[in-house]
Amino acid sequence: MNDPANQPSFDPQTPVGHELSDASPLSVGWFALGLTLMIALVLPLLSWVFWRFEAAARRADTLQSAVVGDQTPPPPLLQEHSTADLAQLRREEQRRLSSYGWIDPQQRIVHIPIERAIEILAERGLPEPTGPSESPANKENAP
Repeated sequence: MNDPANQPSFDPQTPVGHELSDASPLSVGWFALGLTLMIALVLPLLSWVFWRFEAAARRADTLQSAVVGDQTPPPPLLQEHSTADLAQLRREEQRRLSSYGWIDPQQRIVHIPIERAIEILAERGLPEPTGPSESPANKENAP
């Protein structure tokens, strides 16, 4: 590619200059006029074509029956007072977490405050697991 043997040699006798012939202003003007005319013709033509396609699509659409009625979906059901709702939820959570109450009176299951539950666990410790225990042989082979 950049082989110095193929490079043209510089001849000091050859005059170095610029292009002697410029683009013809008349040719540039004709080109600009043709481009303007093409735009002026194509834009209305495209507008007419789109209008025809829209009219054909409207004719192809089926008319809705009067029995069908309004088919617009209902608006989304949003919370009107989300900040107040969240504050109420937090108050309810705090009340539940810091009070005593029944969960199931027939089975005598109650809920207690978190602080009291932590105290009871600290005094008694965690209960032993009651599930099936693994044999020592299985524990040694476990990965």
